[in-house]
Amino acid sequence: MSYAACLQTASINLGCASNVGGIKVAYLVAGDITGVTYNAIGEITGITGTGDIFTYEVQKQTSSLTETFNSSLENGTLFYTQDLLLNFHKMDADKRNQVKLMAQNRGLKAFAEDNNGTIWYLGADFDGGYLQAGSGVTGVAFGDANQYSVTLQFFSRDPMALLDGTLSQVVTGLTINP
Repeated sequence: MSYAACLQTASINLGCASNVGGIKVAYLVAGDITGVTYNAIGEITGITGTGDIFTYEVQKQTSSLTETFNSSLENGTLFYTQDLLLNFHKMDADKRNQVKLMAQNRGLKAFAEDNNGTIWYLGADFDGGYLQAGSGVTGVAFGDANQYSVTLQFFSRDPMALLDGTLSQVVTGLTINP
């Protein structure tokens, strides 16, 4: 049996140690994505849509993006799960209301910019993502976190795609709100 279409096409070499972890900022789409274009290596070169993109800033070293590869040899299936963990310091009514809207939305589309400056698009497949888990905590001691913590979960047919440029360079038709 031949798996010629699935054979490796390149090597992965050890590069310089210039990588850092964590999420810098997340963006949630309040509207419709009507088109996505890709270049030859799978980076997103254009996204069109209508509506707004809202910015969700997070404190450094508090938020993350994890992609899990889900493969079943028995069922012959493969899909990917992305979990975007966001922590918002100091609980208040405005943050509570935004977290509530996230929890009610069953078709989230999002962008996550990591601390390397790479922007990842989440929610392209299967009608977007949803708020999979969340909590609000006051802490106990004075130095404890007082925050909302949410995990937005997305499913996709392919590994998450990155943007070939900044959000404002790639997106048209959607208003980016700071």
